[in-house]
Amino acid sequence: MSAVLFDLDGTLLDTPSAIADTLHATLAERGRSASDARVRATIGRPLAASFAELTDLPEDHAEVHAAVALFRHLFREQAVPRARELVFPGIRALLEGLREEGHQIAIVTSKIRPSAEELLKPAGLYDLFHAVVCHGMAERGKPHPDLALLAARRLGRGPEACVVVGDAVDDMRMARSASMRAVGVTYGVATGEALADAGAHSVVRSVDALSGVLGTLTAAPLPAPH
Repeated sequence: MSAVLFDLDGTLLDTPSAIADTLHATLAERGRSASDARVRATIGRPLAASFAELTDLPEDHAEVHAAVALFRHLFREQAVPRARELVFPGIRALLEGLREEGHQIAIVTSKIRPSAEELLKPAGLYDLFHAVVCHGMAERGKPHPDLALLAARRLGRGPEACVVVGDAVDDMRMARSASMRAVGVTYGVATGEALADAGAHSVVRSVDALSGVLGTLTAAPLPAPH
């Protein structure tokens, strides 16, 4: 059986808008600002990388650390209580269906583990996954292959039997660098064109379409892409 590795934000939960709002609020409280386009372009990255980009400061700068801490506080107060209603319609049924068919499923996210769990648990999705792989659990994060390969090892699957699903360019690049199939979803952050350019083998516009594509791709172990 195959394994499916899911991104979290913008793929399973409709969090990009909440993340963008919290990024703006954090910048404002720190006396800074950035365009909405620039803010949204950082969604999906680790928070330190996002704030380094938005403040033109190094990731280890004290102001970046302070912004990350403030973001987590604001997000926990404003977005986490709405976690269950942020789950995209059809996602739970999709995950349950994959499990019932015998497939392994995992989360591969740029969130640190506490931040991932604080969304997945109240959303009612945490216990559906066989593995949750987060930023900091491997030497390098997305778009490098390390997190995807770690998830594959934890699921007992080779890269050729894994499919990565994500809404960001870095998800597609991670999948390709790990020799895994990549499915991009356009209901999150990136456009279909950007996902395809980054290496997506398939691009879908809805959860229903995603279910259909995964049904085809997980029918049998996949050959490694070239």
